[in-house]
Amino acid sequence: MKSQQPSAYLCHSLDLYEILHQTTQNVALVEAETINVTDDTSIEKAVDYIASKYGRLDILVNNSGINNELDLYFKQVEQAKAAEIAPQESKEDGNSEISKLPAQVDHHLEKSRPDLAMMRKLYQEAYEVNLFGAAMVTEACTPLPEKALAKPPRIVFVSSHPGSMGLRVDKNDPEWEKWSRPSFPIYRSSKAALNFLTLHYASKFEGKEWKVNASSPNLTATSFSHGNGRPASESAVNIVRLATLSAGGDTATHW
Repeated sequence: MKSQQPSAYLCHSLDLYEILHQTTQNVALVEAETINVTDDTSIEKAVDYIASKYGRLDILVNNSGINNELDLYFKQVEQAKAAEIAPQESKEDGNSEISKLPAQVDHHLEKSRPDLAMMRKLYQEAYEVNLFGAAMVTEACTPLPEKALAKPPRIVFVSSHPGSMGLRVDKNDPEWEKWSRPSFPIYRSSKAALNFLTLHYASKFEGKEWKVNASSPNLTATSFSHGNGRPASESAVNIVRLATLSAGGDTATHW
């Protein structure tokens, strides 16, 4: 990004765009283009715009994501407070309260039979953004990195630690108790699938020496997390590192 010929990069979430705008030395190089990753026409329009204006893509950051279970959780908390069964707040870390999805809240609100239609809708919504959207954007962009000037082309998938199957099953991990809780299966499974998608593209483009990695930024204080977590500027550090790897940098990793 410091070269005379600036890198052409695409990220499709406003939070990361704002961080780049704040940290890039020449803010004139940062430009926003709206993409709806659940709409193929929107994706193709954005890619066509980049192709016509820059003719290449050096960096792709797939960072769109939703956790509709988290939204539902906060609604449950409000209903629980109204019924005077609100969960006791914990200040252990920024993740503790959100990662538990308190059993007493679920029990109070559960129905005699699961609402399968609602659950299917939640799964579809999350996977459309977190997995299908990332895959479609990557596929649509594929011809442009071939023309990258800032070699090697780099692709970053923004994942999440709760989606790591390794952390979920490793009882020797100091935070295993947190990761092993049966919470947010929709979000976590969509991110687990995204991790495999990362490995797929890393393998697909290995012969071309592209750098394809996943990064888990931890709970971050954005609209996604309802303001919970650490500053976005801290969470973006590793994403930016992976987005600016040199030819000798990592690929097929999850940081």
